[in-house]
Amino acid sequence: MSEWVAGYRAALADVGRLWPGRSTAALAALLVDLDADALVIEREQDNRIRRRRLAAVREATLPFDEPPP
Repeated sequence: MSEWVAGYRAALADVGRLWPGRSTAALAALLVDLDADALVIEREQDNRIRRRRLAAVREATLPFDEPPP
């Protein structure tokens, strides 16, 4: 998990704690939705890193006489 995503989730938890007595179904649904968005962002970041690593491995295994694709 990136520091950004961890901070985002911590901020969402803080928002939930700010209104414990006034928490409504709409606020709870909003916080759940925002937490799901953080998960999507985290997965996209992981996928970008994975693609970069795969590209680096592919490039590192190319013969010296062929240009990279």
